[in-house]
Amino acid sequence: MFTEAFNDLPFSKDDDLKILDIGCGLGFLSCVCAEYYPNAMVLGFDTFEHASLKNSSIAKAKSNAKVMGFSDRVRFQKRDFFRSDYRKGRFDLFVSNLVFENLGKRRLDAYERLARWATLRSYMVLGELFFDYETDSKRLEKLFGNIQERPSSIHRSYRLLVLSKPKRENP
Repeated sequence: MFTEAFNDLPFSKDDDLKILDIGCGLGFLSCVCAEYYPNAMVLGFDTFEHASLKNSSIAKAKSNAKVMGFSDRVRFQKRDFFRSDYRKGRFDLFVSNLVFENLGKRRLDAYERLARWATLRSYMVLGELFFDYETDSKRLEKLFGNIQERPSSIHRSYRLLVLSKPKRENP
């Protein structure tokens, strides 16, 4: 599903993109990005401590990237989303899968943080279980000028969203 969404982004497969994988876990989505965009540099970060992904570690994510042949372009950092600050313009594409729902009500603040990291040229592809999609979609609509929902047959609450164009420039 992510690669299908990538097909519709305004990036060429050969572009020299900078990609941030939020809550990268074992690094598989980071590797999917590296495979799809062979000239991209991918940074994945995670706390590597959440109960939703047992036995997760930065060492295992690095090992997976090495086994898949991407260790030269995929890096990982142990970081907390709310203590991280990635300045505007640093990344062209943000990706995340099954992370924000683990934040409970703090996910709404997390969407705002993500909007601060984005530029008018940034895109985000987020796959989430939205248990209160009405609340989440209102917050996302407030923050982003363009939201596209991609079809999904995974679970009735799972949605893959493509977000772009934050509505306001944040310092």
